[in-house]
Amino acid sequence: MSEANFEEQKKRIVDTLSTMFGYLGLTGEFRLESKPNNRIGVKISSGDVGRIIGRRGQTLESLQLVLNRIVGKDDKEFPLVLLDIDGYADGERAPRKEGAEGEDQPESNRPARGFRRRERGDREEGGQRLSSREQLERQAQDAAKEVKRWGDPIKLPEMNAHDRRIIHLALKEDPEVVTESEGEGPMRQVVISLKKQDQE
Repeated sequence: MSEANFEEQKKRIVDTLSTMFGYLGLTGEFRLESKPNNRIGVKISSGDVGRIIGRRGQTLESLQLVLNRIVGKDDKEFPLVLLDIDGYADGERAPRKEGAEGEDQPESNRPARGFRRRERGDREEGGQRLSSREQLERQAQDAAKEVKRWGDPIKLPEMNAHDRRIIHLALKEDPEVVTESEGEGPMRQVVISLKKQDQE
């Protein structure tokens, strides 16, 4: 990656993140670095750590997914962007000291646009309304596209058994991805990942 190209990509990432943070009422500073395998890491410093991370890191994962979708929309070769804040990176939590700022705090009441679980009656493009099933199927297909593009698994927000079944069925015939439920209790997450050769 050339220095000029990296600087251009950095500006695009910072501008997009700043806009997203503005919509969500968040503040933060961003430090970017080039990583192997065509990836760019973003270390975030913020006083809104708890809101940015969210419950089990879900808000951070959603921010990362939406950010990559935006910056890579018109450039299929754009590097994968990985967000890191206060020990959270790639959706995993690093060990933290007890009572650290943001620990076990609720996630933002206004989730990142484009990746929240759509509710009945939400409007889609052109003002058309989609049924709850159609919304979930759209969400499944969008997530599957990201998995195929980058190769990294994606966890959808927690949902009930009925909604999880819709996600599983929506991707059942897709030869490239596999879905599985993760967690305990009635509300679980669906994980979408690339299908391994021995699963074919």
